[in-house]
Amino acid sequence: MVTQCFGGTYSYFCPYHATTMVATSIFLVVSLFLLFHFLPLIMGVISWIGVAMALLGATIALAQRDIKKGLVYSIMFQLGYMMLALNIGSYKAGLFHLITHAYSKALLFLGSKSIIHSMEPIVGYSPGKSQNMAFMGGLRKHMPITGTTFLIDTLYICGISPLAYFWSEDEILANSWLYFLVIGWIA
Repeated sequence: MVTQCFGGTYSYFCPYHATTMVATSIFLVVSLFLLFHFLPLIMGVISWIGVAMALLGATIALAQRDIKKGLVYSIMFQLGYMMLALNIGSYKAGLFHLITHAYSKALLFLGSKSIIHSMEPIVGYSPGKSQNMAFMGGLRKHMPITGTTFLIDTLYICGISPLAYFWSEDEILANSWLYFLVIGWIA
């Protein structure tokens, strides 16, 4: 499947493999942080790549109709945000954000699978229909537990104050402002 991603043809699993590879690269950057710390030009370039990846992932996520693809591209946004944090010297905030992000996305993917399995008997067993968010309006009254967990996770991702995302995103934003004003505005 990965060879199809890089061979020019599109595979459904390309975004999944891409996010896994990027999460691995975050651990690589953390483990080589002392080396990168002495190469400020490299850190600057990688931080701008993180900003570009965050903007690209968020933009593509907004255009998705498939619930799982939307979640995967939002992961690309968050991983770009973490890469930005690591390369502006805020590796503790970047790792903290990676850990909080893992719990959040696990909850979202479990909820999305619950929705997909509930939609399959209604619209058919085709991924084009059962994963299409256009067919998913009004599910909260039929699936109150899934709706409640999605609401809690939405508040979590939005960075509402007592939840962990607030602390990790706030630390990344504060360090972005201190590192470079333009990156602070974009972040």
